[in-house]
Amino acid sequence: MDSEIQAFAIDLSKTIIPEVEAIIKTYNRDSEEGFSTYLDFIKNIKPSIETIILEGLRDPVEVGHISSRLLRDPLETGLMMQERSSQEKEAHVVGYLKAILQLVYCGAKGLVGWQFPETSLYEESLKTQNIGKITALPSLIQIVKLEIGEQAKVVLKDRNGTREIRTKEIKKTQTILQKEQRFDYLYQLTDDENTDVPFTARLMAYYRTQELKNDSPLIIDPYAEQLAGDMISYSNKHKFVVARGDYPLVRSYYIERNLLTPWCNTNKKSQIVILGAGLDTRAYRFKPLQTNTHTIFEVDFDTVNQYKAEILHNDQPLCTLVRISTDISDLTWTSQLIESGFSSNTPTFWILEGLVYYLEQDLVVSLLKKIAEISTEESQIFTDICVPALAELVFGPFTRYFKWGLDKKAVPSFFTTAGWNVSCSFADDHDQGRDVGQRGLIFVHGERAEIK
Repeated sequence: MDSEIQAFAIDLSKTIIPEVEAIIKTYNRDSEEGFSTYLDFIKNIKPSIETIILEGLRDPVEVGHISSRLLRDPLETGLMMQERSSQEKEAHVVGYLKAILQLVYCGAKGLVGWQFPETSLYEESLKTQNIGKITALPSLIQIVKLEIGEQAKVVLKDRNGTREIRTKEIKKTQTILQKEQRFDYLYQLTDDENTDVPFTARLMAYYRTQELKNDSPLIIDPYAEQLAGDMISYSNKHKFVVARGDYPLVRSYYIERNLLTPWCNTNKKSQIVILGAGLDTRAYRFKPLQTNTHTIFEVDFDTVNQYKAEILHNDQPLCTLVRISTDISDLTWTSQLIESGFSSNTPTFWILEGLVYYLEQDLVVSLLKKIAEISTEESQIFTDICVPALAELVFGPFTRYFKWGLDKKAVPSFFTTAGWNVSCSFADDHDQGRDVGQRGLIFVHGERAEIK
């Protein structure tokens, strides 16, 4: 990072920190006035934030998860102004201000994004239990004040020529291959684990385990820790990867609160099919399943199903649970589904969570058409889609395996041709104050199209 940008970030902190403190004070007195003060602050500070990101950190990989929400305009969505509850607004404000503090902190200390998990500010962020509350911010501010103040003295010496500060930086001339080699540790998802269970499945369970440490967790999964297994060694070595849990948690929360709860309460009898179920535990913990009569079909590889069945063999599901062991890429699995009790006359909710962007696009079209054929008109679907820019990335622990993406405007027509009438929204519109990315992932929900 350029030393001038570092000095710029230090100077900027002198403005930002008092203003954030003023927002906190106002918010504690009157939340509506505090929110209005926050909006004015964002409008004024955005150009300076962009200077640090675009001129200082340059590469999105260097920024890491710290500033993804800063690369978009938080004021552009009408949801923030019209439809969100006071709690949701507060969670958004806290998440955005935390991101600003983190970015200025890294800029002032001469750090790039992937170094952030090694800092005291990151450690304090993990200790903060009231994630979506204004009260989460003061302890973080104190660290930023203290460490930026100490850094300012060093930078002043550097300006006087008595000391030169150098930090690791990625040169613009580096090739993609060099970047991959530099960030190779981010991709070590298996870490020589002696198990046939996909490590990503265990990682999703680990995210749910960590979420239980929050005072107001989005997901409460008492089975997650046992399913995830011992992740201490891995999490210590791969802090960047294990810090990426906000998106799948927000996604699951959205599915359960916004979609499955009304589905279970409305349908007297229904089926829920989870494709690529992994270590999902809704059959055991999602209380609305006890309303009316529901059957869950979990579809995944045999090794995954056996692993989960063995661990949960003493636990009783809340509804009828059927596991289908198969390879989803072989569309004959629908025959197995029907032979296992699936009925084409019963309304079905299909969940393709974190799945379709890992499959070839032609296979996804065939898959969508196939499940539409065996579904009633009342049946619904949820999936998430990535935008083309994410599918084109060749780095990142997950995105480097994304095969295709769609622009948001193209999503409805794409699904219509495959037998589904859907609407869609960016995951950011439902972020619950968490960092879910820079409008790169899209939630898709709809009903089976009428057969003509």
